[in-house]
Amino acid sequence: MERNDVLSASVQESARDRIMNRIKTGAARHREVALPDVPMFDIQGDPVENFIARLESFDGKAVRVKSGEDALKWLHENISTEGKTVYSNVAGFEGNFDVTDETDPHTANVVDICVAKGVIGVGETGSIWVTEESLGLTACALFSTDLYLILDAGKIYSGLHQAYSALDLSTGRYGSFFHRTVGHSRHRGSTHYGSTR
Repeated sequence: MERNDVLSASVQESARDRIMNRIKTGAARHREVALPDVPMFDIQGDPVENFIARLESFDGKAVRVKSGEDALKWLHENISTEGKTVYSNVAGFEGNFDVTDETDPHTANVVDICVAKGVIGVGETGSIWVTEESLGLTACALFSTDLYLILDAGKIYSGLHQAYSALDLSTGRYGSFFHRTVGHSRHRGSTHYGSTR
């Protein structure tokens, strides 16, 4: 019995050694393989017009203005803030929901209106790339009933491939494409975009 146990153990060890040697040999033969070229799929039509059409198809609203100052003017003239909790991460439009480094994101569930900036937009999907820097406290955008994002029309790309190519994903801790379907159930379908061109 002992002899069989020893024989069995040595056979298992040699099988193990053979497997490990194959793995080591295979690792030594590993070579770098270039990633395949991914084509930039052509999206027909004007990126801004496509963006607006997609945004409006899910009950968003696009307002074209000539400058950032005009965007602020539109916000002041068209947003009723009376009796509402307003968060703003846009200079020149004051909110009444103050955020500090210690603010618990869960407290953002009281925010009615969020005003922030988008980084880039995508005509193909009607979505807007936002970051922790552009939003400030991200939870405010997610919990708000009405979300207003100011976006430079010159930064709207035709498709997602082009948009991702334009992003530097090595910076920042958070980034996401906001689309009408993203957000808390309190949203009524009121996502606004203000173009500065």
